[in-house]
Amino acid sequence: MKKNKIRLFIVAIAIIASAFIGGHEYFKPNPDMSTLNASFQNKSKTLLMELSTNDSAATKKYLGKVMVIKGTIRAIEKSAQDLFTVVLGDPGTASSVRCAIDSKHALELASLKEGSLAVVKGVFTGYNKDETGLLGSDAQLNRCIVMNK
Repeated sequence: MKKNKIRLFIVAIAIIASAFIGGHEYFKPNPDMSTLNASFQNKSKTLLMELSTNDSAATKKYLGKVMVIKGTIRAIEKSAQDLFTVVLGDPGTASSVRCAIDSKHALELASLKEGSLAVVKGVFTGYNKDETGLLGSDAQLNRCIVMNK
């Protein structure tokens, strides 16, 4: 009977420790993008070309990595929840790099205008390939900040 109580106590401690560690990891804030070093630097046109040529290899190469992207601002979009996305891409193409701006850095958008050059840093989170060729493909970056202030 005493061995069962000891085993039960050890299991309870293990469950409590696992819950504490899991909760700590789950609620841990993301580091500020301005403090992170970029793994890659590209122009938006070059990134889109690489993704359209071999999207699986390029996605594997960039996925989850911090990138600095330079390109022409096609649009600055605002969602209903007051979240901003900077769309980089050449005016003559349908494809673009969509940079979801970190809400802590939204004020940095004041200096940006459509048609001007921008340098942004963010985490590459995926590529939405347009199989039809009508709508254009999009590279996705999240937690972005504006580098050219």
